[in-house]
Amino acid sequence: MWTPQNPSHPGEILKFYLEELAISQSALAEKLGCKPPKINEICTGKRGITAEMAIQIADALGTTPQLWMNAQMNWDLAQAMKKAGKKPADYYKSKAG
Repeated sequence: MWTPQNPSHPGEILKFYLEELAISQSALAEKLGCKPPKINEICTGKRGITAEMAIQIADALGTTPQLWMNAQMNWDLAQAMKKAGKKPADYYKSKAG
């Protein structure tokens, strides 16, 4: 389940789209001109989505590149915050003394 502290990997979102649209990972890979393992690695969270891939996926699925880049940014930021021992609420505390 998505929360600000635990956003979905963009691959989970891609997997959902592919299932809803009844498109196989192989079919998407063919449409994008890449090898199926690349799409599988994204769908399984082993690979992120680059800006170039975001444009290609958006064109293929009728979405926007921003959807994919925002998902990737949220994921990356959440992972970095976990590594740093931070939570989103740490940045919303009142600074007034």
